[in-house]
Amino acid sequence: MIRAAGATLFAHSLRSLPLEPARKLIFIALKDHQERYGLEDFITAELDAVCGGSAFSPELEIILLEAPTRGQAETVLKAKDAVPPDSELAIYNIDTKFSSDTLLEKLVSKEKKDGVLGSFRLCAKDPKWSFARTGPGGLVEEVAEKVQISENALTGLYHYTRASDFFSIASDAVSSGAAGELYVAPLYNKLIAAGRKFVLDEARSITPLGTPEDVERLASNDAGD
Repeated sequence: MIRAAGATLFAHSLRSLPLEPARKLIFIALKDHQERYGLEDFITAELDAVCGGSAFSPELEIILLEAPTRGQAETVLKAKDAVPPDSELAIYNIDTKFSSDTLLEKLVSKEKKDGVLGSFRLCAKDPKWSFARTGPGGLVEEVAEKVQISENALTGLYHYTRASDFFSIASDAVSSGAAGELYVAPLYNKLIAAGRKFVLDEARSITPLGTPEDVERLASNDAGD
């Protein structure tokens, strides 16, 4: 609900996504946040602000959790019953803003293969991100969390042509009792090993929104425009 540069951070992140192909939007949050902040009304109002005036009107579902999960992968797994296994699935956090001139075209074309990972070029050493290494034909060969295996840092957009691919590997990760936070990015490695093919979509720009410093930077950049 924090505002900067003329909009909420939620709206900034949502505008990163080409929502037109979506038939359903699912938001997952803590039940406590609904009780304290009226989250459902906030989400509905922000969607109207972002999509108002367009013909875009997907089904909306909000899933409220009783307690925090062990990470993004387990959080998204809570939506399994709301997503048909043969439908496409895109996962995104609301702590990043990016711009891509090619993402929509890639998502609706056969070029997407078994899924698309949003990326941006990062030449400096900054291992706080997820990273993907590509091979021949631009196919993703390896994905790593907070290990800088290439200059292809990830925006946090994770797409699967078949939702069942994600839910299968996420279920395995949760049931295995693996220690530590359950991230989405590294789960791609099991699918790659099984023969799935994934491609990157490189963003033109990216703005992190996850810390007070990030928010100040966004506001300062807007003031300087």
